[in-house]
Amino acid sequence: MLKATALRILPLMLLCTSCKFMGDKPAKITGTFPDGAGSSLVLQEMGTREIHSVDSVTIGHDGKFTFTMSLKEPGFWLLRNQPGNILVLLLNPGDEINLSGKFNGFPGNVILEGPREARLLNEFYRTTRQREREVDSLEMLLMESQDSAGYYALTQEVDLAFGRILEQQRTLEMDFIDKNTGSLASLVVLNYAFGMKPVLNPDDDFAYFLKLDSALMQAFPENKHVKYHHQRVIEYKHEVNGRS
Repeated sequence: MLKATALRILPLMLLCTSCKFMGDKPAKITGTFPDGAGSSLVLQEMGTREIHSVDSVTIGHDGKFTFTMSLKEPGFWLLRNQPGNILVLLLNPGDEINLSGKFNGFPGNVILEGPREARLLNEFYRTTRQREREVDSLEMLLMESQDSAGYYALTQEVDLAFGRILEQQRTLEMDFIDKNTGSLASLVVLNYAFGMKPVLNPDDDFAYFLKLDSALMQAFPENKHVKYHHQRVIEYKHEVNGRS
C-alpha cells in the first residue's frame, strides 16, 4: 500500500563546499506573495549526495522577494518555506523564474513563470501532488472505517484504487521522459519516489535509465547530476553481470 508524502526524491545531490559560485551567468528567482509578508524562504542547492543551504530571505511587506546566484551549470534547487514545504526548481545559467500566488498552501498555490523546463517540472509536481492527496484520502478512509462491518471489502476497493493511481503516475513519468529525454528535469522524474519507493526502477525500467544516460551525456557531459546518473547506470550493469 502506498504511503504518500509532500515530497520524496531519491538522492540527486553533491556536497557543495562553498556558498560562492565561480560561474559568471546569474540566475534569478523573484516572487510576490502578498499573504507571505514577513515569512522566511530558504534557498538550497541539490547536489548528488547532500542538500546545501545557500541563501535565505524574509519576504518584504509588499510580498516581494529575490534570490540571485551565479551558476556554472544547470542544476536543481529547493525553495523551502518556514513549515518545511518545498518547491523544486530546475535552473540553467541565465534563467529568470518568477513565482506568484498565495503563500498559504505553498507550494501548491504557487504559479511559476519562466523557461520551459522549469515550467514542465513544476507541472509534473503539481499533478503528482494531486495524486498524493488522493492516496492520503484513501488511507484516511481506511483508518476511519477499520471498525466497520464492510472493512474487508473496502480494503479491496482501496487497493484497486491505489493500483490505478500508481499506474497513472507510472504513465505520467514515462511520458514525461519520452517527451523530454534531453532535459535534466527528466532525472528528477526518473528518481521521484511516489510512496515508499520510486515508480520507475532499474530492474523493470532500465531502458529509461539508459535512454537518459545516452541523451544527457551527449548534451551535458560535464554536469555533476548527469555524471552521477551515468555512474549509477555503470554500477547497475556490473551488478546485473554479477548475477549471471
